[in-house]
Amino acid sequence: MKLLAINGSPRKEKNTAQLLEKVCAGAASKQAETELVHLRNIHYQGCVSCFQCKSPNGKSYGRCGLVDELTPILQKAHEADVLVLGSPFYFSMESSLMRAFMERLWFQYLLYTNLKPPLSPKKKAVALVYTMGAQEEYITVLKMDSVISVSKGLMERFFAPCEVFLCCDDMLFDDYSKYETDFFDVSAKLKRHQEVFPQELEQAFALGTRLVE
Repeated sequence: MKLLAINGSPRKEKNTAQLLEKVCAGAASKQAETELVHLRNIHYQGCVSCFQCKSPNGKSYGRCGLVDELTPILQKAHEADVLVLGSPFYFSMESSLMRAFMERLWFQYLLYTNLKPPLSPKKKAVALVYTMGAQEEYITVLKMDSVISVSKGLMERFFAPCEVFLCCDDMLFDDYSKYETDFFDVSAKLKRHQEVFPQELEQAFALGTRLVE
């Protein structure tokens, strides 16, 4: 059993990464093999519309034809039994790192025909992990729920029922005094991070165990 987690945050040690680490730890507790990939470390781009993945007689049918540092990661995602994508929300959508990855992941499996199913591999357990500085009520106000719904739907179209894990009102900085942050109730954020975020880490651990069971 292999679980692959993809971190779409440019930060490799903060909220999204910590949650994904816990997902991996939960899976590992059930003897699953795990790997956490930080997209920040990889040089790649989004889909270039070469359509090599759509040509039945081509060498890249059903697979992304663009070769760069993301190519081996897409192969790992293709082969994994469990795939978990994690991203912060920036301007009401996933990070640019994650969106570029999602383009390359999903488009390779999509066919412009109703006569065949998508070219995605065997069904695999999947999940989306989201973090955001905004409070939960802003998910609807900023229409992030629509973005989540689309991404969840595509994960389910190509793979299997998809769990969504949301972590709202998270800590943006270690020291808020260094920045202009009067928009936030800093004391409330600190309190939440101390009291609620540890519970969310435990929930992420539990998510990892469920995904591999």
